[in-house]
Amino acid sequence: MKKFFFDMDGVLAEYKRGCDENDLSKKGYFRNLLPEENMIKALQMLLENSEALGLRLCVLTKVYPSRFPYSLREKEEWRQAFLPDLYDSEFIMVNGEECEKSEAITALLGAGLNQDYFLIDDYNPNLAEWAAAGGTPVKYVNAINDTHRSFVGNRLSYQMTPQEIYDAILTMAGILTPAPAGAAA
Repeated sequence: MKKFFFDMDGVLAEYKRGCDENDLSKKGYFRNLLPEENMIKALQMLLENSEALGLRLCVLTKVYPSRFPYSLREKEEWRQAFLPDLYDSEFIMVNGEECEKSEAITALLGAGLNQDYFLIDDYNPNLAEWAAAGGTPVKYVNAINDTHRSFVGNRLSYQMTPQEIYDAILTMAGILTPAPAGAAA
């Protein structure tokens, strides 16, 4: 079974340019982030079909309780508002003060990562760490990142439609075969 882990900040929820640690520590910051609509819709489509497709889908987000005291509660509230069909077991919050995402998943599953574990994230260091642990990184390009196109590998973009994101994820999972280059849509 292929497992896809979706980062929250910058992937499912907007990333606000110009915010500093003071902004992130304020009440309401995480709860009031706008959703990345196309990614949310694609994830909802995937959730509706995940069992038939043989996919496991989870949100994997870091929280920093001592630096951003509202992040834990507000990220849960955000998830309930925008992804109400996601089971509690599919929403994983990692204490970023204690470990990395791959370490948390390895501990949770009691096994190391392999190429069937995909992380969709906008932050290159998270993707590099995931790949170093044996997983498959997928860069999510939002409206403010990827200015240098330094990440090499699988990519998704906020400019893709929900159906394009859905199809790209199914292609990464080996469920769909990519169309030949130059083929008419």
